[in-house]
Amino acid sequence: MPRYIGLDVHKRYVHACEFRPDRPEGPQERHFRFPNTPEAWTALVAELDREAVVALEVTGNAFEIYDTLAPHAGKVLVANAVELKRLGSGRHTDRVDAARLAKMAALGIVPTVWVPPQPLRQVRRLLKTRERLDSQRRALLNQARAALSRHGIAVPRGADPAVLLERMEGVPLPPGERLAVQVTLEAAQVLEAQVEVLTAEIARQVAEVPEVRLLLTVTGVGLLTAATVWAKLGDPGRFRGPKQVARYAGLDPSVDQSGERDRRGRISRHGDRLLRRALVEAAWSVARHDQGELGRFYRRLAAKKGTKKALVALARKLLIVAWRMLQTGEPYRAQKPATVQRKLVGLQRLVRRRPADGEVIRRAMLRSWAEAGQGTALRSGEKLQRAS
Repeated sequence: MPRYIGLDVHKRYVHACEFRPDRPEGPQERHFRFPNTPEAWTALVAELDREAVVALEVTGNAFEIYDTLAPHAGKVLVANAVELKRLGSGRHTDRVDAARLAKMAALGIVPTVWVPPQPLRQVRRLLKTRERLDSQRRALLNQARAALSRHGIAVPRGADPAVLLERMEGVPLPPGERLAVQVTLEAAQVLEAQVEVLTAEIARQVAEVPEVRLLLTVTGVGLLTAATVWAKLGDPGRFRGPKQVARYAGLDPSVDQSGERDRRGRISRHGDRLLRRALVEAAWSVARHDQGELGRFYRRLAAKKGTKKALVALARKLLIVAWRMLQTGEPYRAQKPATVQRKLVGLQRLVRRRPADGEVIRRAMLRSWAEAGQGTALRSGEKLQRAS
């Protein structure tokens, strides 16, 4: 007879509830707890069979748990945490959460998420790591820019950290502030090198993926946007229609509906933030360079509603077009062959940066950063001594 197991996974332990609805007498629930270690998971796997249905909430390692349990259980369900919270009763304990998952699995009402295959997962994590490091790099540059602006030094947007370091040589700054700005810019340089290493690895992972090469036929869509759309959407058949695709990216309109009132406002922003950001950034390039359907759509809408609203609408339109392309396998109709060829050449150039080369770059940058930081500290210390 089927048995349903709900798992409430924590960092150090897992609380489990086994629910047996086929038992008219006696306890239908059995609660147990085990440590979140490989040995304990192996012991749980030994107790599973094809009659077991396991449900767990999506967490940091939920997909890895799925990989471990799926070959041994009848079915493994990874539940959507947001939807579970909406369906909750307000009580939140390990025992209640595990039992709720088990009983929802028995009723067949677990709001599941799609489990991406390993290649997609790897690219997703590379993209997320790259985005975080690049965000830190931008924050450091903004911090240095603000410090220089306080002393009347104009810093153009997008300026290279090395250029800023050179411009600082002849500018009088207090020793402490000079040291802070130099260390900040050098840290930004290190992060920039690490971002380049991750970009090269992403290129290596997706270089031969047909879907990514297909998306590169869209004018204005580069490697990172194509890789992000492919990795985030995954199987295009899992979406019922364009509305679901837009909702997944948080590009659907927010709705305020009650009685006769039905208002549609700004985008909901409830979807995948990385995907939404990549699409909005790509929309700028599409708006400038595309002469096909997307470019005409933007120019027509910009004349009516303005640039900002038109760009967000273009990002949504770009997502829908990309989804359709992944469904049909048809390239962008208004593609520019010369531009697409340049993209593919640039992709191969990135691929030739082998992982070992990236490791050498990383170590060299860290070493130079440490040496530069020591030298800066010594120079600043000498100036302080002379000033005293």
